Amino acid sequence: MSRKLATATVLLLLLVMAGAPAGADAASKDDAHTDLSSLPKIEAYLGAMGIDFGSVVVQQGQLNYAGPNCPGAGWNCTTANLVVQLGSATQPSTNVVDCTPAVSVTLLGLDECVIIQSSVASLTETASTMNSASCDMDGSGATKDKQKCKIKQQSKKGNNYAEVRARTTQRGGSSQLATQDADITQSSESGNNTAKITQTIQQTLDTYQSGAVTQSQNARQYASVTQTSTSGKNSSDVQQYQYQTEDADSNGSVSQEQNTDSSLTWNVEASVTQTSTLTGDTTSNLRQLINQHQDADSPPGPVDQTEGNSAGGLRGTVTQATNAPGVIRSTSTQDEDQTQEADTTGTLTQTKIGPEFCCATQNGGTTANVNTVDQSSVQTDDEALGSTQTTEQSGHCSQSVVGAECTLTQTYTANGQTDSTGPQTDMTENNTRTCSGGVEVGCFGD
Repeated sequence: MSRKLATATVLLLLLVMAGAPAGADAASKDDAHTDLSSLPKIEAYLGAMGIDFGSVVVQQGQLNYAGPNCPGAGWNCTTANLVVQLGSATQPSTNVVDCTPAVSVTLLGLDECVIIQSSVASLTETASTMNSASCDMDGSGATKDKQKCKIKQQSKKGNNYAEVRARTTQRGGSSQLATQDADITQSSESGNNTAKITQTIQQTLDTYQSGAVTQSQNARQYASVTQTSTSGKNSSDVQQYQYQTEDADSNGSVSQEQNTDSSLTWNVEASVTQTSTLTGDTTSNLRQLINQHQDADSPPGPVDQTEGNSAGGLRGTVTQATNAPGVIRSTSTQDEDQTQEADTTGTLTQTKIGPEFCCATQNGGTTANVNTVDQSSVQTDDEALGSTQTTEQSGHCSQSVVGAECTLTQTYTANGQTDSTGPQTDMTENNTRTCSGGVEVGCFGD
């Protein structure tokens, strides 16, 4: 992981440790309004997170670096994991952090970071001032993997840029669990806020044995973007991907499960809130995908395959606001593809459940606003007697400006047969429908 910042006055708190404070979430409830303009306020904020300010290394100067590779002479360097960096208030400053997890992700299944930046107290802050932070996490835990990144940025005239990239790849084992959590909070007055989150989980199980086989994969992704500006622009790009593959070859029974743990709730969830109190343009792109595949070869059987659960699936929420002549744009896409295949002469049970909920509410802007929601669910199996295919698609989009429109499209395909609705266009579109495959493919509630 690396974070590179170039700001006039920057606060950076970096936590990379196995035991994050138990109260770390306590300060997140009102993050958008937290004042980080002075050391006493910084100390109070850290205290609310359960962090003793006396345990933090404070770097002050024009060139600050935290990480394993000091750039050289002239730089104020530390290898500490808890760092506050304060650049000069009267000169352009550079603060750099190169973060390498202090624990083995493979062994402990933990990859966690917190970054806080503020340039609101700078006397030299201009429109070219930048708070820039990035989290880059790559995990390969065989059975359990957890990734978490939290970024908070504040400025007045300056711009805020934050990016989170989280990747988890799991292979082997009989049970796999992966969770990813990304939270970006940005506020500026005339400066622009830009947030990017990309989360990818790839789980693969290949089992070849003579005895009974049990395979289980569960994944949970959460992304949150909160942006506030006065006249500055807000831009958010959130992309979440899950790929799950189970392959079993056995002379005994086979049980395959993907995202069946209802205690995880939504498997893919995102919340985007963007507010410009004056006329800043606001843009959101949300992309969510779950791709699941199960394949079993068991001559005697039985074979039991399950994908999804009624409490899981995909959920997106986008709320945007500005005033004319500011323009609001939102594009939201959800895709869920579930496939089950089996070769057996024994009893075969195949179950697929794929809920989708989305998405966008726009307040203000102009008739040039853009608001589109597209939901797609594809379910494929062997069409056996024990096959069950169901999903719920709930779509919402709305505009508050007369003359502005939003568009909703929903598509369901079961074993090659498609039932679709839309595109439907109006100021407000709401549609919730329940779809099922089997002998007669169809959706109800359109």
